[in-house]
Amino acid sequence: MRLVQERTGASPLLGAVPRTQPDIQLLRAIAVLSVVVFHLSSTLLPGGYVGVDVFFVVSGYLITSHLARQADATGRVDLQAFWARRIRRLLPAALLVLAVTAVLIWRLAPPSAWTQFFTETVASATSWENWFLAGSSVDYLAQGSAASPVQHFWSLSVEEQFYLGWPLVVVLCVWLTRRRALDLRRTLGVALGIIGATSLLCSILYTAADPAPAYFATPTRAWEFAAGGLLALLGPVVVVHRTRWRTASGVLGVVLLAVALVAFTERTAFPGIAAALPVLGTLLVIVGGSSTHRWSVTTLARTRASLLLGDLSYSLYLWHWPLIVVAPWVLGVPLALDDPLGRAIAAALLVVAVVLAALTKRFVEDPVRRAPVLAHARPARTVLSAGAATALVLCIPTAGLLTVAAEERTLASTVDAYVADGEPCFGADAAVSGCTNPALADELLPPLSVRTEDTGDTFRCSAAADAPDFPGCTFGSDRPDATRVALSGNSHATMLIPGLVDQLEARNWRLDVYVGKGCEWRAPGPDDSAACDARRTLMQEAFTGGRPYDIILVTSKSPDETSVAEQAAIRGATLAAWTPVLEQGTSIVVLRDNPRVPTEAAACVDRASAAELIAGACAFPVAEAYPTFDLNTATAAMTDGAVPVVDLGELYCAAGTCPLAVGNVLVYRDLHHITATWSRTLGPFLVDRIRAATARG
Repeated sequence: MRLVQERTGASPLLGAVPRTQPDIQLLRAIAVLSVVVFHLSSTLLPGGYVGVDVFFVVSGYLITSHLARQADATGRVDLQAFWARRIRRLLPAALLVLAVTAVLIWRLAPPSAWTQFFTETVASATSWENWFLAGSSVDYLAQGSAASPVQHFWSLSVEEQFYLGWPLVVVLCVWLTRRRALDLRRTLGVALGIIGATSLLCSILYTAADPAPAYFATPTRAWEFAAGGLLALLGPVVVVHRTRWRTASGVLGVVLLAVALVAFTERTAFPGIAAALPVLGTLLVIVGGSSTHRWSVTTLARTRASLLLGDLSYSLYLWHWPLIVVAPWVLGVPLALDDPLGRAIAAALLVVAVVLAALTKRFVEDPVRRAPVLAHARPARTVLSAGAATALVLCIPTAGLLTVAAEERTLASTVDAYVADGEPCFGADAAVSGCTNPALADELLPPLSVRTEDTGDTFRCSAAADAPDFPGCTFGSDRPDATRVALSGNSHATMLIPGLVDQLEARNWRLDVYVGKGCEWRAPGPDDSAACDARRTLMQEAFTGGRPYDIILVTSKSPDETSVAEQAAIRGATLAAWTPVLEQGTSIVVLRDNPRVPTEAAACVDRASAAELIAGACAFPVAEAYPTFDLNTATAAMTDGAVPVVDLGELYCAAGTCPLAVGNVLVYRDLHHITATWSRTLGPFLVDRIRAATARG
């Protein structure tokens, strides 16, 4: 079939499609509605997240169309004017939403979320939110983090990075065509093809290897922009000749999008090759263009609802997610669509989002984009104005971060003083002595605003998942007769470091740290990654080397879901690693893992005051505190008493309940990590139990 532009009833050339073309507006409407519904309830539209990919393809198509036309007509690309137009188009509404959201965070968000939320606000305003989320998705400290009200800005960050980088590629191609007398569109097509193919390969491999950060990374998404750009460059070559074929193309495109929206779930490896389905669907709708056939998607595209949603899509995307996140803070109940109240709230939020989007479009987006004082001036005026406006908005989250930093400094000095002076009934001492300290009153440490950051800076000692060795942290006595102690485990072991470090000098202990993400100490297995195999081999060699350790402390968070066979395999591999170490006379001590916090109790902490937590609010039953399988205690039970277990459970839980605060100290900083402050109050009792179990030091 020859693909040429039909003279009658056809869409404009693909390289010159106006932004208001009905089919483009339909795609925008589908994209934003899909994302909004998915965010309201992923069960209603499990693949709704692919709406973002539709936006990416449309952006690549439109921006490439514009740049190619300008380069064809003038032989150059006016970068300053292009970037100024993008700034006027995108920044005003984005900054408005960020400013309002930052104020809402300050007024309504749990103080423990301030650091995360304000940092993400800064990242969103400066167009690197996607990279922040990519890093957080593999960061131990981010596990259990709540979704911030600006998290959806990650996709805008990806788009803005495209707007920054792609025009530079076009400029390079224009220069090459001048130097070598090449065809501009063919050169641009080759460039886009190389970029797209490389990005697609990266997306497939990265998604398979590490899907969490791959979802947000720009290189895994660039091919989607490239696909739209290539379609724009092909121009009349791909405009179908007959109306019925255009109609079929558009309908097939919508069908493919519908399949992705319904069939994809949060378990789908994405983006990867799976993203090809919504990308292809979007391309087919664009190829279909405008058609007069009654069964064409153009009939739907020209409806008032489609045109309105397409017109409001940008502002609606900006507003919907902060409303969804903030609503539970205001109402005090989670947003759930499985009851009439939840559905009513969701409907109200959707109406509010549309109204805010319409107001933003009418009074912010359009007026600023068309303002003669900016549109008819040099691009530098737009850039300077944008910089000033961004700086003004950033004052809000920056002030919040400075407030948290000041509280962190106060926390460090206060805890140092309490620990050094042996403040009575502070932290774990209150559980041991059964006492309270009236002098502490309603002082809760760490303060709720710095709860998640209270790590004691110990994660610098933790190996990343892909690291073949450890950072090499050593603490304590340098005396030749010091008791040599090793700490092995994952992030739960890491959080015991603050408590251990306080005791080392007085006990004449020297502590070497072998902790990291995953890869706990046991015999290497066939399914281990190269990095994990290297770390396990390194630990075994260190623990059986020429100068053995006196004590090896072992603790870790056990896997959440394991079969009986997997549990047996873990115990066997762990015992295989322990046996030669025990035979050489080293004491291995298992430290029973700390309790875990149910999600309901964690949500309660976000709503409670310091005084309420000190009084016992949000406590949870001890029956919910421990997993059914603890790999280290289970393995210790196989050693006929050769490996003792130190259990401090009575310091966490008493009388059948586990409080969130003990002795004016907040015990947990998230669902399963303890705070550094609690660790420091736990230290004396932990070391005493270890000494009693080993009769050493």
